[in-house]
Amino acid sequence: MNIILLSSNITNAGGTERIGIGLANELVNSGASSVTIISFFGSNTPFFEVDKRIRIITLFQREVSLFILFPKLILKLRRIFKKCPERSIILSIGALLCPFSIVANVGLSHLNVVWEHFNVSLIFKSSKERFARYMASKYADAIVTLTCKDKEMYLANFACKPKVSAIPNFLTFDITSNFHLKSNKVALAVGRLTAQKAFDRLIKIWSKLPAHLQDWRLDIVGDGEDEAVLKGLIADLKLDNVHLIKTTSTIEDHYERASIYLMTSRWEGLPMVLIEAQSYGLPIISYDCLTGPRDVVRNGSNGYLIPDDHEEEFVSKLIHTMEDDGVREKFSLTAKEDSKRFNKIAVMESWLKLFKSI
Repeated sequence: MNIILLSSNITNAGGTERIGIGLANELVNSGASSVTIISFFGSNTPFFEVDKRIRIITLFQREVSLFILFPKLILKLRRIFKKCPERSIILSIGALLCPFSIVANVGLSHLNVVWEHFNVSLIFKSSKERFARYMASKYADAIVTLTCKDKEMYLANFACKPKVSAIPNFLTFDITSNFHLKSNKVALAVGRLTAQKAFDRLIKIWSKLPAHLQDWRLDIVGDGEDEAVLKGLIADLKLDNVHLIKTTSTIEDHYERASIYLMTSRWEGLPMVLIEAQSYGLPIISYDCLTGPRDVVRNGSNGYLIPDDHEEEFVSKLIHTMEDDGVREKFSLTAKEDSKRFNKIAVMESWLKLFKSI
């Protein structure tokens, strides 16, 4: 089995790149004959660790519109595809890349698998996104969504010729078996500093905590275009206990130090950060955006799901969780157990079964 993964930029430090590289590494370990990552942009030095047996090819150093580059991209991809063994599996990490892989594969024998990373409702905001999903629904050999809800939405909005499967992300590091109630007064949030992640909403929530909880600290780990705006908001609200921390390849250290995980995203696919936080036994308080959080958080069992943009309820649940050691212990124990659903062995079985079926 020969696998070719397509990425827009595999050197990025986001959850999509983390799980993409994680899957590539596991495919090598599972006995794939060869695994190649083709990155449309970037360098040959990914942020996350890549198995040395994996070949990385970068097509362009500088990022510009994919559709402006369409002819050049097709020619470059086709040259590579022609050299690959027949019936290799081309896995597009993100549906927006599938038109390129499908067109470049015309007349060749390779199989196209589209790995969706965003909830399907977002496609209606962009003609390019909708076109990419249309191409996937007509010409791909398989489509993989992250959640069952996304699978339902795909089937409801497109006449899908390929099989659509829901396969969740898996943990890219091992689940520790030990448990201890974390007493550090640290809340954590991780992600790119963008409008999607809505850290502005989180900072405003934090500003409403009562005086007796001011000894708690909020760490937001990530980089992005909204950094200056968020720093300005922190300064305006005079929050000395909120810290923006640069992205790190050792995010596990932050999960280990934190006692609560917070998410206020406006939309998600299936957030790697929630799965990872859960494996460290962190109670999660999250807005219930359309897809993602509800696949990880069981309200009142391992954390709290808050109706989207209900700020007062978020503040109330956060205060309650901070003040009550018993609640945090209960949620932590359950979170630790629930994280086993995302064990890489079980999830990889689903991927290998899918590949064999096509």
